[in-house]
Amino acid sequence: MEPLGVNAYGEVLDPGRVADCHLGLLLHAPPVGEPEPGRVLVVAPRALLHPRVPQPAGSLVYELVTGHPDREPGELVFLADLAVELRAWPAETWAGLGVDPAAVARAVLACWRAGELLGLELDGATFEEARALERPAMAYARGQLRARLARQVQRAHRRWLHPSSQRRPGDTFL
Repeated sequence: MEPLGVNAYGEVLDPGRVADCHLGLLLHAPPVGEPEPGRVLVVAPRALLHPRVPQPAGSLVYELVTGHPDREPGELVFLADLAVELRAWPAETWAGLGVDPAAVARAVLACWRAGELLGLELDGATFEEARALERPAMAYARGQLRARLARQVQRAHRRWLHPSSQRRPGDTFL
């Protein structure tokens, strides 16, 4: 797959530039009107490079997650965010690139369920927030969820760093 090249702002992707960000995937959406919270799985971007994830689609999503010029370390990114960011490349769409982001997400979730990937399962997504993870235009609701889940990821990371966490040298957080 060809790289995206220069976007409308004169920027290019630098894959792997921010490898310590996180990808959030909808694991379970709550039913309408039900009190049950939705769940989100947070994984490291390298999960997109797993052999069972469709390629080259997973690699392109990885490039967007880790190489976008505006990406910050520790940032929590959702697929809907990537759809918005992809608009900076006016000639490109997911379909035009031959990428089915839902298929990539399903493959990552399947790998996690099979125990092949590390992930952090978080709950508390409302029905609207779960919808925002699939609809790029719902940026405000996604931002609210991102802020709340990012705090949970930070707390989990601090617990993982603590000496009592039983982590071994070379272990990765996600």
